[in-house]
Amino acid sequence: MESQVCQCFGRDKRIRIVIIFACLISSQLFYEKETAASTKVSDPSDNKKSILTQKLFTRGETVYQKQCSVCHGPAGGGDGKAAYLLYPKPRDFIRDKFRLVSTINMQATDEDLFTTITRGMPGSAMPSWGHLSAKDRWALVYYVRYLSELKTYEDSGEINEEMKTKGIPWQVKEKMINKEIADEKLIKVSPEPPVTPETLKSGQELFIASCAGCHGPQGKGDGQQEQKDNLGYPVKPRDLTAGIFKGSSKSEDLYYRMIAGLPGSPMPSYVEALKQEQIWDLIHFVQTLTNSEVEAKTLLNQITIHSKKINSEINPDPLWDEWSKIEPASVGLTPLWWRNERVEKVEVKVIHNQDKLAIYLSWNDPIQDDDVVAMHGFSDGAAIQLSDKKDPPFFGMGSPQDSVYMWHWKAGWENTAEGRKDIESRYPNIGADWYLSDKHYQHGGPFDPKESSAKFHDPQFLTAWGAANPVADVEKTKNAERAVAEGMGTYQAYPSVATDVDAKGVWKDGQWQVVFVRSLKVADKKDLQLGGTKMVSIAFAIWDGSNHDRNGQKSVSIWNELVVGQ
Repeated sequence: MESQVCQCFGRDKRIRIVIIFACLISSQLFYEKETAASTKVSDPSDNKKSILTQKLFTRGETVYQKQCSVCHGPAGGGDGKAAYLLYPKPRDFIRDKFRLVSTINMQATDEDLFTTITRGMPGSAMPSWGHLSAKDRWALVYYVRYLSELKTYEDSGEINEEMKTKGIPWQVKEKMINKEIADEKLIKVSPEPPVTPETLKSGQELFIASCAGCHGPQGKGDGQQEQKDNLGYPVKPRDLTAGIFKGSSKSEDLYYRMIAGLPGSPMPSYVEALKQEQIWDLIHFVQTLTNSEVEAKTLLNQITIHSKKINSEINPDPLWDEWSKIEPASVGLTPLWWRNERVEKVEVKVIHNQDKLAIYLSWNDPIQDDDVVAMHGFSDGAAIQLSDKKDPPFFGMGSPQDSVYMWHWKAGWENTAEGRKDIESRYPNIGADWYLSDKHYQHGGPFDPKESSAKFHDPQFLTAWGAANPVADVEKTKNAERAVAEGMGTYQAYPSVATDVDAKGVWKDGQWQVVFVRSLKVADKKDLQLGGTKMVSIAFAIWDGSNHDRNGQKSVSIWNELVVGQ
């Protein structure tokens, strides 16, 4: 059974749509036509540092345990329930501390942590949390700081077991969080000189001499591949031409990387190796390896998607003419297990009438993978995750307190004119015999292996089917399944007869087009009701079979919002 298919959604007449297995998302083009999408970007003026209070610290703990602990672990040890699915591994705040720093002693300032939380970590499953309020992000900064300092205070004896049992006094926590970083330890960015052909040539020569060993002569990340971080996890040098920078390609950020390096990684500091003018020459050359448009595609930003109201019947065919009249909203994705060959985005269109809602997804995939039968075959797939909570849970599979609703489609489930692929169609010359469980065959008559399909057998002898496992349902009539989840590893699909959503997929010219259709109102009171809703929350996930995506290995988006008008 597919576990961990989609992501969470939120209510208050909002449904956030997250593309679950397809997502850190690029900054995208959105349109103001029939279906418009707008990016939700925090106002820099609202990012003013919040004053640390006990109430704000408690808020940070709540947000962290709800949104961050599933990856980073409840105590910040990088050992959350989702950690095994992720590469690079989630940061261990206890031993590994922080990568992006603006100091010469490898200590992160509060502003460093705030920037990382806001922007995310491109090239990993860490998305931007810029859609959270600035106050919540500062609250997270203070709680993460507390987790990172806890062991140090325990080792020094300032915190003992009795204190932990009774509760660490606020005065001690406040001291831990208000970590002093001496002014002389802060990196002072020197004045940036102008860029000239001569300085770029110098920068290229410096890059070949100092950086090509890891990043490759053209910056494609094809240098030394066998590298490890300080915890022993394998890491690979970044392909700088792909625009994937842990910080960003801005001059100030690259200056910090050159001076401080990336603590805990093979990336060294160049403060002793290069002169100031050489550092700037190198920075300016690195900036020529990519551009802002490419870099923007690596970022995940929450957007609002608008549904178009129509007065006609909804055709579930992805090639329906009506879809060509709607400009798509582009939703960025990130692979949970990072790879350069990835689905970068999924394009989304939504329409509704008085009775139904249809969601159109399309993404580039040069290889059609629609085999769910072969032992080493993996199917392409897509999922939509929804939540009806005002404050939705973590975007990957929800939580025990806040369940999420999912619609899941596999290319291998597609019921074509030739029927659904099964053992008999995949292996037409397979040897077969007659079994007593075969209710179709008349004993004594001619035996044709093609007439011994699983659907002709008594379900009690096919235990998975007999136990109502929806994946083993040989009488499945829909191309999609409906499911619910309450956290990692809790994905539960409903039987086909109880599924109120269907889908149809078409692969054409290296692109998948899939349409999900469901009634706005459904009989099951436990299911998500869409009738009369003004705004709903939604997320997305994509599986690429040729890259062996399956179960929790996929590309995902973060929560987005879907507006469904009357």
